[in-house]
Amino acid sequence: MDATEFFDSDLTDEAALEALRQVAVPPCPGIVVELLDEAQREDIDFIRISRLITGDVALAAAVLKSANSPFFALRRKVQSVQQAVAVLGLRNLLKIVYGVVLRQSLGGEGSPPLPRFWERSHYNAVVCSYLAGRLPGVATDDAYAFGLFHDAGIAILMQRFADYRQTMAQANAAPTGVTGIEDGRHRVNHVVVGAMLARGWYLSDRVVWAIRYHHDLSVLTAPRGHATSDVCLLVAIRLLSEHIVARFLGYPDEAEWEHDRETALAHLGWFEDDVDDLTRGLAVDLSEIQSYRAG
Repeated sequence: MDATEFFDSDLTDEAALEALRQVAVPPCPGIVVELLDEAQREDIDFIRISRLITGDVALAAAVLKSANSPFFALRRKVQSVQQAVAVLGLRNLLKIVYGVVLRQSLGGEGSPPLPRFWERSHYNAVVCSYLAGRLPGVATDDAYAFGLFHDAGIAILMQRFADYRQTMAQANAAPTGVTGIEDGRHRVNHVVVGAMLARGWYLSDRVVWAIRYHHDLSVLTAPRGHATSDVCLLVAIRLLSEHIVARFLGYPDEAEWEHDRETALAHLGWFEDDVDDLTRGLAVDLSEIQSYRAG
């Protein structure tokens, strides 16, 4: 079953299928495939992993910088990739590698500069993981990957369509029907493209389907299809994460937050006061990360 067949229920006609075929979704980088393969082994070869990462100068530098960031809160700074691998472990290392190679794959030479997009993607990964850690039923690793990848389809479609930036401006101002606006203008939308990317990069099924549903908050009150309980939790977490990150960065909320926040908070079992507490608590961590990234 190919990617278009996997998501054919989301497409309306042959024109939509043809548009989707014309969108180049980057294949999973070899370094990720090899790390995932190594993770399945009974005895993980950390020396081999260190060599794989060291072989990519840009990736090695990014791993060292990320490993020494406040997010991982190491007691002392690491000085080599081998030290970083030993201290971080494979799970944390995969988080870093996914973040680096995603930007390399989608933001390379010739791609439109998207500094605000990548900034928000990084912070959303951190915040989604933080929020998941305070809820039963969803793994923090899945939440991190979901926060990082959920809008990756935007970067892909930005390369494909010259007027896609205008499409997103229109969609962000709409309280509902974000993907409908994209479909109307381009016959494809970022949630389907992002879910295809996530599946091709071997993210878990729950992350793939959370990406697919993340602008469809009706699944929180009427679950269906692949919208399992853990998928729905990720969908609700995403809306809150976007709000928290926007407040931290001084950006206005999108219309979707005003329209659906009560639904999302009710699903999470939180109230407005909880949001304020979470926002204040995260501000310290995010400020440290921001300062480190700027340094």
